[in-house]
Amino acid sequence: MIKNLFEQVRSLFKQIERRKLLILSLAIVGVVFIMISDLFKQDEKDEFSLLDEEDIEETIKQDRDQLISDIKEMEQEYERGLQAMLNKLSGVTEVEVMVNIDSTNVQMYEKDVVLGQQTTIETDQSGGQRTVEDETKETRIVHVRQGDEEVPVLLKTEKPQVRGVFIIAKGVENAAVKQQIVEAVSRVLDVPTYRISVLPK
Repeated sequence: MIKNLFEQVRSLFKQIERRKLLILSLAIVGVVFIMISDLFKQDEKDEFSLLDEEDIEETIKQDRDQLISDIKEMEQEYERGLQAMLNKLSGVTEVEVMVNIDSTNVQMYEKDVVLGQQTTIETDQSGGQRTVEDETKETRIVHVRQGDEEVPVLLKTEKPQVRGVFIIAKGVENAAVKQQIVEAVSRVLDVPTYRISVLPK
């Protein structure tokens, strides 16, 4: 059967002119290259398969745990600083502080905004005109070269917003002392006074 197929192909080649033979040969070579490249692409897909759901969930869990850890660390920094300062107030002792914040530090980067506007006037066969206006806005973070790498331009880092502060201490039974603590904490953390609770021990 294969021998018969070769005989038919050989007789076909004899019938075709040399130019046509060259074109047909190039077409066959092209088809062979396409088939080979498809085989390699199939192997690459197998090697670099997508992450399964468990890997994705694990990555999300790790990111969430890291964020929670960072928030707790910042809260503890605030608590230690406030506790140290409040313990130095006259008549106030054994201060314990709990601070609740929204998130970690927020970094604001410089952005380059490119605005584009294009107006097109179209005229149809009957003489009518139509105006088409197209506006585009593209925002990119500005990068600067530092050595071999490009880094984004950091404008500022904003501290996280404080949701609430809870303080327990000895010596805050006096309303004037309690008010001093509330005002001091309000100014230091930039938090409204109604979000600060001070109770005696």
